[in-house]
Order: sequence, then structure tokens, then C-alpha cells
Amino acid sequence: MSYDDELKSNNYSTPKRCAKALKKYLTDSNSHILDIGCGTGLSGQEILNVGFKNVDGTDFSDKMLYEAKNKNIYKRLFNLDLNSNFYNVNFNYNAIVAAGIISPHHANPSCLEKCLNILCDSGLLVFSLNDHAVEDKKFMDKIFMIIDKNYQILEKTYGDHLPGIELNSFVYVLKKGKNQIK
Repeated sequence: MSYDDELKSNNYSTPKRCAKALKKYLTDSNSHILDIGCGTGLSGQEILNVGFKNVDGTDFSDKMLYEAKNKNIYKRLFNLDLNSNFYNVNFNYNAIVAAGIISPHHANPSCLEKCLNILCDSGLLVFSLNDHAVEDKKFMDKIFMIIDKNYQILEKTYGDHLPGIELNSFVYVLKKGKNQIK
């Protein structure tokens, strides 16, 4: 069974939930969006499905990027290790989507901080945390330390992730920058 087939057989819902949350806060269909940890393009397809036109994708696996390229979802695809010390991306995006990739055994919390350098001012970051990640207190402490310092939470919703195995996730919509208290 392929990666896509396995996820589809378990009704992988997070990419659709992330895309819908993004559309709620970013209405310009010409906005530039980066799908980090894009894998084979399941998330990118959902972003296109809600009406966005300019979606780039990145993953650390050349095999996944090859599969995504064959689906013609992304304007541009490139290799990026989300756990590297620096993201050398020469473009600022209106939004970044990280569906199903931030977890204790995949992308570290520090990737939320590194996204700041490639987001436009007031840019949006949409990401998910599944039940397994949320259960890891040290991991979540690091996540919230970064969020509290750098972002404003616009939305946090809980729902299906992989209903086929009864796994749920939170979807967060963050805005770069903090509210100024006067």
C-alpha cells in the first residue's frame, strides 16, 4: 500500500481542515503559500481545492518531492529539512501550512520559529498537532514558548486527523507578530 493509499484508507482529514482554516483568514486567492513537509502533495491539493493558486511545496524527501511533482499541484518544489538550523528560502510567503508534520518524531518545535523568517509581516501559519504530540508535555511547552513570543493565535480547533485509527488533531491558525498592548 502506498503512502497516499494508507492515509486515504484512514480518511486523513487534517490537510482539508488546515486548508479550510487558511481560507477563513486569507481571502486573496493569489496569495503565496508554502506547504512545508508537503510529502506527496495531499495538503497542497486541499489548498488548491479551496481556491488558492500560488502554492509552493517543500519536503526533505526527494522521493516525496518527485511524487508531488508528478501531480502538478505546486508552482515550485524544493528540498528543505525542517529540523535544519536555517531555512535558506529567498521568498516571503503570505502563509505557511504545516499539515501533520510537527510532532516529537518529525519536525521540531523550532520550525515554528524558523518560519518567521519566511513569512511576510502579519503572515499566517497554519499547522496541526495530533493527539500523540499533545500528550508530550515537554514538546508542547516548547511549542507554546515559541507561539507566545512570536505569534497571535487566531484559531485553535480540535477534530479528525485519522478517523480510521481514531486519532484526532488540533489545527492552529497563527498570525506573525503579537498584539501591542496600549
